Amino acid sequence: METKADAHHKENSAEVGLDQVRTDTHSSHQNDPDKGTAGHADYHGIDTRAVSMGADEVYERKISIMNEALIDLGMGSFQWKVFAMTGFGWFVDNLWLQAITIITPPVRAEFAVKRIAFLSVAKYAGLVIGSSFWPMTADFIGRRPAFNITLLISSVSGLVGAGSPNFVAIATFCAGLGLGTGGNQPVDSAIFLEFVPATHQYLLTMQSSFWSVGQAVAALIGWPMIANYSCPTGTPAGKCAYHDNLGWRYTFWTFGGLTLAMFLARFLFRVPETPKYLLGKGRDQEAVEVVTAIAKRNKTTTWLTLSHFEAVDAQLAAQRADEVELAPPPNADSKNIFRRSVERFAPQKIMALFSTPRLAFSTSLMLFLWCSIGMAYPLYNSFIPIYLENKGVAYGASSINTTYRNYAIQAICGIPASILGGFTVDMKRIGRKGTGTLACLGTGVFLFLFTRAQTSASVLGFSCAIAFFQNLVYGLLYSYTPELFPAPIRGTANGLVAVFNRMSGLMAPIIAAYVGIDTDLPVWISAALFVVAGLVFLILPYESRGRAAS
Repeated sequence: METKADAHHKENSAEVGLDQVRTDTHSSHQNDPDKGTAGHADYHGIDTRAVSMGADEVYERKISIMNEALIDLGMGSFQWKVFAMTGFGWFVDNLWLQAITIITPPVRAEFAVKRIAFLSVAKYAGLVIGSSFWPMTADFIGRRPAFNITLLISSVSGLVGAGSPNFVAIATFCAGLGLGTGGNQPVDSAIFLEFVPATHQYLLTMQSSFWSVGQAVAALIGWPMIANYSCPTGTPAGKCAYHDNLGWRYTFWTFGGLTLAMFLARFLFRVPETPKYLLGKGRDQEAVEVVTAIAKRNKTTTWLTLSHFEAVDAQLAAQRADEVELAPPPNADSKNIFRRSVERFAPQKIMALFSTPRLAFSTSLMLFLWCSIGMAYPLYNSFIPIYLENKGVAYGASSINTTYRNYAIQAICGIPASILGGFTVDMKRIGRKGTGTLACLGTGVFLFLFTRAQTSASVLGFSCAIAFFQNLVYGLLYSYTPELFPAPIRGTANGLVAVFNRMSGLMAPIIAAYVGIDTDLPVWISAALFVVAGLVFLILPYESRGRAAS
């Protein structure tokens, strides 16, 4: 009778398109005594000994071997395809985030909504659920289910939501969009990081360019549709008829179709389970087979075999037998926080994030960063068209066309930030922490300046600078966070920070609704939060530049 493990074994082999996965290796590598012997301080410029804080000794040694095998495998066609497929998650997340922002003015006009900010509240309510549920499932049942399902939920919510007859209906479907998109980036960043060689981890920061492109595409598509198929500016509340205001519905239908196409592309590509996830689950044989299959897809081979991991088990078993004869090692329990016997329980996974003083401090600071930035970002971004419209009225440049033109321009300005961030995160004097500090402080400064802008040109210039630095902030956060935690709890960690991020984001539109989005106060609060976040980046205890992620 076929066991569950056998089913997993066959499934992973089939997913990489290889029915006969073997672990053949280069004889030169197999006979090299230095291969697979633990970690090295300088392995092609990467410290493979240094893994994420809190991992147990068995996992440390095995993941060091896995990292060196992935480095030797190189960045092949398979990894570049994974780069693109996981990039869809970044793209769709911001596409729909901006879509809801874009439709805010016409929805307010059509349904005569007094507190339109509650449309964002509905979205963030869905994001809170999605960002907690999907990453948690990634640690328990694997990365693949969330990877495939989230885009399907998003596309269906968008396509059906376009036909909403009232505000309650569109708010409900916006919550559905949040549920789907909430798990994209936490899960996708983990998947990419667990396939890519450590020499190319900087690409995770560059991958945030998909986020910027998503915003730009949303603006460029939404601009002509909203400008040409919406009720004129100044139409009295309740006088904007359905047939005169189809622009936002066309926008949702278009984005829903685009998301559906990306779902189909992912489904057909069929990404296998990641080798680091399998290794963290104790499924060493399957991890080796996935690496071997990836090598074959890249038209190369790998030296990695199951014997490398078996040697680690044998060596540590012998060491522990000797230690038991002498005396139990001090703090032995703290070294086994990822015992597989308790790995199925979520509380232990969350407790593992605080298992050592240094890891607890890092986790706490990351939660604060995600909270502060999670509130600061929507306080400005959820209402950009309204802020731009208000500034246009004040300085004589108000029209739907002008508002959405400026929105599209500032969206495009954010694209180069991701490329720049990919280089700065690996610079010796800057690294991840320095990039985060500069990005947050830059965002805060230009948000302050935005409130003092006196001309249409300065409004556009400052909003472009804000878009640039903001995209750099999120690109850095989504790359640094998964590097901080080991694979067995990476999904849980990503999910936890995402929940804090979305919950604080949920508060932002509520605050804006009551302090007033027709004033500069929400922008001032956003600016202050970004400045504080920039200072917190400086005291983070862990710099992951030049280190292989576990």
